Amino acid sequence: MTDTGRQEKSEAFVMENMDGKKEDEPAEESPLKIESINVASAIEAKERDAASRSGKEGRVKGFRSWLAKPRVMWWIAVMVAILLIIVVLIITLLAMKDSSETYRDVTPRLLMVHPRPKGPYQLIQFRHGSLPHEGADWPTLVNELSNLMSNYHSKLNIDRNRTECFGQLPPDGYTCYFDTSQISPDCRTSNFFGYQDGSPCIFLQFPNITGWKPQTYSTRDLELGNYLPKELRHGYNPAFAFIDCQGDTDIDKENMGPILFMPEQGFPVNFFPYTSHPGYMPPLVVIRFRQPKVGVAISITCKLWAKNVSHQYDAVLSGVTRLTLLID
Repeated sequence: MTDTGRQEKSEAFVMENMDGKKEDEPAEESPLKIESINVASAIEAKERDAASRSGKEGRVKGFRSWLAKPRVMWWIAVMVAILLIIVVLIITLLAMKDSSETYRDVTPRLLMVHPRPKGPYQLIQFRHGSLPHEGADWPTLVNELSNLMSNYHSKLNIDRNRTECFGQLPPDGYTCYFDTSQISPDCRTSNFFGYQDGSPCIFLQFPNITGWKPQTYSTRDLELGNYLPKELRHGYNPAFAFIDCQGDTDIDKENMGPILFMPEQGFPVNFFPYTSHPGYMPPLVVIRFRQPKVGVAISITCKLWAKNVSHQYDAVLSGVTRLTLLID
């Protein structure tokens, strides 16, 4: 074979091999086609985001328009007010309960309250009704008053140097007998001192302060009006150290309702002064609350009236005592 023939055959073989390689290699994707796909995906994603934002804005706008309705706003205001009242009541009751165990009124007073009030608000609280389903707390108060009355009965057997005074001073070495039978049956143990039916009896007792004697008002004092308030002069009896209890505000006076003092509205002056006599029976004044309001705290101030009594609450030998009555 000539050199020219060999060269042509070699070139033909090379060309065939190159054609085979081109057929085996995968065709490269077009850059234009890829770019068009990415743009379409971005447009779709943007449309979805726009639709989502539009839906959220619509819901927000609808909620705002619903809140703007007068009736909805009124109900929201009512619910918020109720919630605030509940929170305030809970905080107040917790504060009163927590402080009742630690607070003690140590100011010397001429009036001692039974059952003993608790806490800085001087609270007497109970829920009336029959046990075991309705009433609560009042049996403890009744037991306290029952013990108080038992002390008076037990003194009858301790010391015989006791006499009926009948408005006179006792003889030397004797002390006056305080007749508890003059207290109404409504304020005795047999009637649970009125706590079961929500008409409680509260006892005011002289706290056995040695040597103190009330200086009562004369007729001239009452005429001058320098001491006893005008509304208290009616029925004043100088044989007693006069006691009066009033609600602190007009609302308290209304909620307190009518009250009854027994056996008299004051301490008999022939029980003074206290001389540490072993058979001494400190005088009592019982207050019966006939129709006190249920479910509200009633602030009450009681005062002992005499010319030598201070009505400053923090004074030494103060003639003022306060209490808060709360019947659930």
